Amino acid sequence: MGLAEHEKRELDAIEQHLAQEDPAFATKLSSPRWHLRLSGTALFVIGLLTTYVAGLTLLAAGVTVSSWPVIAIGAAVTAIFPMKVALRAMREQASPDSPSG
Repeated sequence: MGLAEHEKRELDAIEQHLAQEDPAFATKLSSPRWHLRLSGTALFVIGLLTTYVAGLTLLAAGVTVSSWPVIAIGAAVTAIFPMKVALRAMREQASPDSPSG
């Protein structure tokens, strides 16, 4: 749903007024944050890799201290979460019309 022409003009006027009143703040608002510049796929991959590394770290820590519960948790995080994500992605790819959630 787009904006009406008068709403666009009002927003442009507000933007110009802000740029005149506080240029540094206007510049800060106009430059996107790094996480907003990344695509959804890039954020997804970063999250998946972070989870995988956390699982491997738990697994290594469990082996180091010879703690089978920590080893089990590390193995679960390392194996189950990426598998669950991959299966969900495959299902969404198979039926692109279905809503995600």
